[in-house]
Order: sequence, then C-alpha cells, then structure tokens
Amino acid sequence: MDQENKNYGNSPVTPLELRFSHNVIEHLGLKLYQNKPTNVLAELVSNSWDANARNVWIDLSTDADGSPTSVAVADNGVGMDEQKLVDNYLVVGKAKRDPSDPGGKIIGGRAPMGRKGIGKLAPFGVAKEVDLISVSSGLSTWLRFNYDDMLGEEHGAAQSLTVYRPKEIARNVPLAQINANDADGEKEVVKRFIERIEEKGAGTLVLARKLTLRRPISPQQLMESLGRRFTVTLAREDFKVEVNEVLLGESHAFPTWELRIPPEGVETTTVNTRHGPKEVKCWVGFVAEASWPQEQAGVGVYAHGKIAQDRPFFFGNKGNEIFSRYMYGVVEADWVDELSYDAISTDRTSIDWEDAEFDEFKKWGGEKVKAWINAYQRHRKEAAKAEDTKLVDKVIENNTDLKVRDSEKEHLVELLADITPRLGKESEDKEKLVEAAVRAWVHEPARKLIKKLWEEASLFDADKFSLVVQRLVDQLVPESLSLAVVFAQRVYALTQLENHIMLGKETQLQTLIEEFPWILDNSYEKFFARRALKTICDEAEKEGLIQARASHVSTPTDYTKPDFVFLSNADDANILVVELKGPDATASWPEFHQLHSYMTFLQSRFSKSNVTGILVARNFDEGIEKQKSNAMTYKKWQDLLLRSRRDHMDLLAALLSGTDADANDARIQQICELGGKPVRDFLVQMSDNNTVLSDLVKKLGPVKS
Repeated sequence: MDQENKNYGNSPVTPLELRFSHNVIEHLGLKLYQNKPTNVLAELVSNSWDANARNVWIDLSTDADGSPTSVAVADNGVGMDEQKLVDNYLVVGKAKRDPSDPGGKIIGGRAPMGRKGIGKLAPFGVAKEVDLISVSSGLSTWLRFNYDDMLGEEHGAAQSLTVYRPKEIARNVPLAQINANDADGEKEVVKRFIERIEEKGAGTLVLARKLTLRRPISPQQLMESLGRRFTVTLAREDFKVEVNEVLLGESHAFPTWELRIPPEGVETTTVNTRHGPKEVKCWVGFVAEASWPQEQAGVGVYAHGKIAQDRPFFFGNKGNEIFSRYMYGVVEADWVDELSYDAISTDRTSIDWEDAEFDEFKKWGGEKVKAWINAYQRHRKEAAKAEDTKLVDKVIENNTDLKVRDSEKEHLVELLADITPRLGKESEDKEKLVEAAVRAWVHEPARKLIKKLWEEASLFDADKFSLVVQRLVDQLVPESLSLAVVFAQRVYALTQLENHIMLGKETQLQTLIEEFPWILDNSYEKFFARRALKTICDEAEKEGLIQARASHVSTPTDYTKPDFVFLSNADDANILVVELKGPDATASWPEFHQLHSYMTFLQSRFSKSNVTGILVARNFDEGIEKQKSNAMTYKKWQDLLLRSRRDHMDLLAALLSGTDADANDARIQQICELGGKPVRDFLVQMSDNNTVLSDLVKKLGPVKS
C-alpha cells in the first residue's frame, strides 16, 4: 500500500518494510494479547530490559471522562538504528538468542527476557495504531503501524509472506528535529520522551493509540500487575520502571506480610534435572488480608527476571485453598528459559509441565508448597488461639446463660484453634461457630431437646406416650455415653493416683482433694474447697481459741503438721474438715486431737451447719479407733481409692446397660481406652450376669496401651 512518507532528513532510497507470515499479525497480536494490557506492557518492558535500559517510563493517557486514549512505553536503552530495524525489529519471529547458547548474556551482561521475537506485535492486542520512535547515536526513526492496513495487506497478498510498509514519519534524523506535533494529539508524550533521553541520545518509544480496551485500567492496577510480573527485578538498582511518573516498587507488588519464609532474602537450593543439578531460589509471603482476586494468589515461577509460570499456580497442590488464598510465592529458575528449546508459552503465562525435563522441579515445588502451607497453618493456629479467646469471651459476655470455667475455656480455645483457621478470616462466620461450640460444650442443644420431650411426655397422650418415651430414651443415649466417658476418665485417674500414692511418690494430696472431692465419696460431688475456713482456723489457733488436748504420747521429733482441706456445699449447710496424712503414715492421737479441735471450733462458729470430719492415712492407732465420734470418719488411702474406683465403675456399667449402646460407637471404645485394663476387666466381670454388657464386651476391641 502506498503511503505518504514524511521525512526530516535525506529521503530514504529503500522503504522500511515489515515482513510476516500469513495470519501471524492476527494470531500473535490481536488474539494472543487482546484486552490484556498488563501482558502487552510486560512484553514492552521486557524489550526495554533486553535493550539494557536503566529506566522505563509508562504513561497512561485518558480523556476528560477518564477513558484511556493512549498507552506509551519509553526507555533509555541502546535504541535501534536503521540497520537494526531492518535486521531485527521488522522481522517477525526472529529468535533473539543464539540457539547454540540459549543461556548466554546480552548487552550489559543481562540474562535476556525475550526469546521469540514476537513481542513487537503485543500492542495490537489493545490498539489499532502503534507508533515506534527509536533513537540510536542521536539519530531517530519514527514509524507508524496501522492494524487494519496490515490485515488488508495480509488478506490481499497472493503469497504466504506478506510485506507491509509502515508510514515513515521520520528516518535517520537528529533527535532535535523530531516534531512532536506529528503525534496527532499525543505530542506531550513525544515531548516527554525526547526530554528523558536527550542527554543520552538513545532510547525507544512505543506509543499505542486508538485503543480497543473493553475496560479501562488505572495506574494503580497496572503497577500492582506489573509488580507481580517483574517481582524479581524490582530490587535491582539498574532497572527502574515508572508509571505516570510514579516509581514502581515492592510496595506496589507486595502487601504487608503476616508471615514471610524466610523472614528476609531468599532460600537457595538445587533441583535435579536430566541435565544435572540446577539452582532454584524461592521465598513466600502470606498476607493478613487477601485483597487480590483468587487468580492472583499462589506461586509465580520467574526466569531471567520475568514471569514464566503465572498465578494461580500451586505445583499441583489441591484442597488447601482456604490457606493458599493468602499465599504469594516466588520461585526463580533461570534455567527454565535456557533450554535448547522453548518450554514457556508464547504469552509467558505457563510452563510445559508435561515435559520430563521438569518432573523433579514439579515434585520439589509440590513439596515446597505443602511445607509452606503447613508452616502457615501452624502460624494461624497460634494466632487463632488469641483470636478465639476474644471470641469466646465475647460470646459469653453477650449470652448470660452461657458460663464456662477458665480451665474449660482454655480447652475449648485449643479445640477451636484447629478449626477456625480453615474458615478464613471472616469474623462473622467464626463468631457463629464459636457460639455454637460453646453451647455444645455446655450440652445446651441436647438439654433443650430433652426438656421439650419431657414436656411432651407430661401432657400424657395415651396414644403417643410410649413413642415420646422412646424418643426420650434415644436422646438420652448420647448424654449417658458422654457421662460414661467421664466416669471412665475418673477410673483411669484413680488408678494412676493409686500407683503414685502406693509407690510413695510425692503427691500434693491437699490440692488433689480440694479439686476432686468426689475421690472421698460420690456424696461430696457438689462440695468445693473453702480456703476461708482454713484462714479462720489458722487465726483462731494463733489467738489461742483452738486448744488441742494433751496426750500421754509424746510428739515425735520429726513430726510434721498434717495437711487440712476444708470443704462445704454451696450454702455452707454442710462443712467437711479433711485431715490428710501421708500414704505411708499411721494416724495417732495428735492427728485425732487436731481434727477434733477444728471440728468443734467450726461447729461452735457455724452452729446451724453440720460439721463433719474425715481423717485419711495408711493406718490408724487402735486407741483413736475407739474414740471416734459419729461426726468423724477414718479412711485408709488404699480403701478410699479402691472404693471410689469401684463406685465409678458401677455407675459406668449402669450407664452402659441402660443406653442400648452400639459397640461401634467411638465413645464405647474411648471408655475402655481411657479407663484402661481395670475398666475392661471390670466390664468383663460384670457382663457375666448382664446380657446387654455381655454382648457389648464381646464386640469391643483390645485395649490400646
């Protein structure tokens, strides 16, 4: 097609021509990069890198309505003279690297980003018209390419090779003679380019106009997208990219990390390939809030400073999306782009992972991603404990009917911390889960249902009564099994306690009885420690209000005052004084008088209460056995533990017999595992006279050690 060529220097003898194969403009320009401005600009920035530019300037121009009018990419690289334009730029698909040395360096010792020689067509994915101004050694050439004209030449060509002559605005003219007014409304872009490279006298400007973008892109969006595509090069001092005169930095690519591995720098390792070990560098960051779209999370693989495998990518890991959603991983593997063949897709978004060359690399990546996610899960669990503690406190504060002890809250938070990290970071969902968990912890749902069934039963409909009762029994099964598990735990605790005490191991018996008064007898289940009573007795003793009776038995020189535990029920109607001697000691007159004096003093102080006492020791002096009052009880450690364990096993057997329990129920096996061999042996013994237990015991598996 004949075009009017306007020149400021000597008229060219030979027109500059773009030669390309049939359909290549449409397939490698429009279709490959259509409506993908970030990919287009990434190709142009890559060309600037390969031209050894130290600075790249991207300018987005908009009209009064904010709609984009042009996109310009300028650099201060080496530029192209007429010969380089003819030999390289105007030849579509010419390889940019020496096939015999794909890993070789280019100008300035840089590893090349470009490879296929088709990046020049990228602007046609977003524009109908592209201006190229390239300056080398102070001389400038300005060409204008029109997409519709190029397609016209292609469709009209009789041969497979199409020749297109771009409009020559200028050719081999001094930079100072370039007329910015020839930019047809974009003269300010050209003027800025001239000012930026004037001192060096070299550089290139690509100006895309008549844009075909369906959606506008803001400078901020562009900076974030480019930052993620050129993550590896952002830290270099010799390559700076500006978007609308704002320097592109790590802050545009990366948010604030909640967790970074390693905390600084990169981890360097090697991966085995068919061509020997290859170096790989990597790091990962997990964000506190995933403000990016799902497709921008994951791992990016970079080669020669440019993305080779775009996100979302996880080296084949699946099922951890709730955590990988917050992950931004960077893997540098230059060797991927240094093979004798090209294993990276044309649009630089994916690697050919079916290639056996990458088998070990993919395996390494899968293990690395899994390790990163596991580390993040551990981090989130620790963070979740603090968050869940606040949520539990909030739920309890907002629901006065829910009460849990501090020790219960600790266990509840520990359990929740295994779950809440998988809910992501939606606080509303977590609050709902925490409230449901607290209510389940205090058995509220089951109790509400059982209460409703009892209310139905109280109406006594003769036709429905038996059905309601059966439903009630069914609903009581899980509660009975839960109680059975509790009793099995107590049996286990009593067995372990017996071992400690009878082997003479040091045990804080006072604290033990204060916390677990049911060890003394099931009737003390609702008693609790009253340290205030001990304080009252101590003060009375100092003031001489409590007098221990004298005894003809001399006090041993190594005598130590026994421990006392003071217990009572909620209204102090019953007060219990417990005197504890060591598991290898015999209680005698000093212990008898001491306990008796405390009991009589408290009875005189709290006349409306019923004050009783228990003396616990290994054995008892024959004399004090005769003087024991009705208000005083003696208990031997051995008998105490055996009786308590037997009582709990009796209750356990009764609960199991009355629940029609299924041997496959996990709680049944837990009962045997928690209670250990004593529980299993006891159930076997009880099953001799109990058909229900007999059938159940036969189905139970062996007790795990």
